[in-house]
Amino acid sequence: MNFFYAPPENWNDDRSEVEITDQEAIHISKVLRNRIGDQVFVVDGIGNRSKCEIIEISKKSVRLKVLETISQEEPTTKKVMAFGAIKKRDRLEFAIEKAVELDAWEICVFDADHSERSRLNEERLHTQIVSAFKQSGRFYLPKLVIKRSLDEVVEQYKEHSILMAYLGEEESDRPNQLTDSGNLLLVGPEGGFSKREADLAKSKGAQFVNLGKNRLRAETAVVAFLSQFLFSK
Repeated sequence: MNFFYAPPENWNDDRSEVEITDQEAIHISKVLRNRIGDQVFVVDGIGNRSKCEIIEISKKSVRLKVLETISQEEPTTKKVMAFGAIKKRDRLEFAIEKAVELDAWEICVFDADHSERSRLNEERLHTQIVSAFKQSGRFYLPKLVIKRSLDEVVEQYKEHSILMAYLGEEESDRPNQLTDSGNLLLVGPEGGFSKREADLAKSKGAQFVNLGKNRLRAETAVVAFLSQFLFSK
């Protein structure tokens, strides 16, 4: 089943019609060769999935009539996946794709003390998130947040419970079931978190988490961390 994404502003006020634009529209009309009268599924990224019928096709736009909609409530337990920027683009995009598939509510990429300064293409990363969002059949589109340091991250999510994947001198535990509504999961860059960053997280009440006996690449740690909480409600 193919899903197409149309942001909330593309729906009319009573949600009886929706317009799909740009690459999504080209994919419907040129790649899949859908025609007027065909039915497709459209998601808005804020909890709604609609069965729609194509009523108009233009060069970079497809207009559809909404036939029926199913909605899903926001999860009671939300996971923010924050990780140090990964220099290699393919590995960075892999981490982001898997974070979406594994139900991260938001994805935060930041420059850690041990990471090289990043030059991130936000538009490309957003496209990656939308693609993974559609592929995984999710109802809510994760937000992308980019920060310059861990200090900015913990300030942004100061109301969240913090879990840090850390293999330093601090005592660490296996991940437990999440109990708070907002949770910030932290993964460092290839060089790991610095002692300063660990002390910062500890001062904010972080729980240090052990992801196993083997040393993991950053993108693998993202997958390993989020997979611990796949069945959180």
